[in-house]
Amino acid sequence: MKKFIIKTSFFVAPFLLFYFINAVFYRKNEGDLARLGYIYNNPSPSSEVAAQYKPLEEKYIRISEADLDQNIKVDILTIGDSFSEQNLVGYQNMLANKGFSVGHVDRFLSEENPIQVLIELINSDFFDRIKTEYVVLETVERFAVDRTSELSFTQSKSIDSIKTQIKEYEEKNLKSTNPNELQKLEFFSDATVKIPLFNFQYLFLNRPFRSDVYRFKSENNYLFSNNPEDLLFYKEDIKFLPKKNDDKNISQANKVFNKINQLLEKKGIKLIVMIAPDKYDLYYPYIKNKPKGKEPLFFEKLEKEKKEYLYIPSYSILSDMIKKEKDVYFYDDTHWTMKGSYAMFEFIYNMIQNKKAVE
Repeated sequence: MKKFIIKTSFFVAPFLLFYFINAVFYRKNEGDLARLGYIYNNPSPSSEVAAQYKPLEEKYIRISEADLDQNIKVDILTIGDSFSEQNLVGYQNMLANKGFSVGHVDRFLSEENPIQVLIELINSDFFDRIKTEYVVLETVERFAVDRTSELSFTQSKSIDSIKTQIKEYEEKNLKSTNPNELQKLEFFSDATVKIPLFNFQYLFLNRPFRSDVYRFKSENNYLFSNNPEDLLFYKEDIKFLPKKNDDKNISQANKVFNKINQLLEKKGIKLIVMIAPDKYDLYYPYIKNKPKGKEPLFFEKLEKEKKEYLYIPSYSILSDMIKKEKDVYFYDDTHWTMKGSYAMFEFIYNMIQNKKAVE
């Protein structure tokens, strides 16, 4: 029995040590990059940066909460991915607080490809029931190419199918745990080992083996609160560079946006395209030892394409902003902060106001 206890102790002791170190140093409820990279030392936690901003009163309408049996009129309808799901501090709510009526297609309704879903809405009775002057179509840059390839322009998504989807989503949520619940650090889990292992590898590697997060030294320590000396990036920002830099792919994406605009214009609606820049692209100029052959060119090439839709030059706006202000994106997350949201809101607001003045 004594030998068994000794052997068990030798086995459990390392896990116990790792667990207590992790419990003290690892912040579980911070940005997606800190979580995915199992980052110990987080000098600029997203929760602290977000706490600096006062949320606005919620004034925009989610489609899931609207009465879809009634006709609905909004000035602007938005559809996108996680960059369009920032709730009270999102660009939609800012537009709504500035006097526009704004409706938003929930992310669970737009699924994995908001571009495909928008086409399906155009082909259905959706815009007969929900009237709008503008549609803001948002996609993150890393998926812009994939989301504009292999599309179906014949599929449709009716109001009735949306009602069914909303009902199924609500029923599923009642049964599941709260998605916003903080991740718990379990004693025996892959995290117990990955946290110390990844952080050790970060001492001499930009990306640990099997990690989803790159960590590069920064040339500028004033990009984020508390002046961190490094930059965190999602691995897919870099993985998809060949696709994003390809001339044919960019031209195809632009053609898709032009075609969607043509379909919307038949319904008296104007398309606004907003591509949320990958964090890697925006902060690439500030990487100390830039990886060879990994220069992002997506926006430079896209801006040369002929556009029939209204285009938000998000990369130019945000890269100029970074030169003057901290925390345009979160240090430990892939997303922009309220400052980034505000920059997008301001451009959309001025674009529509200027268009009205001309008309």
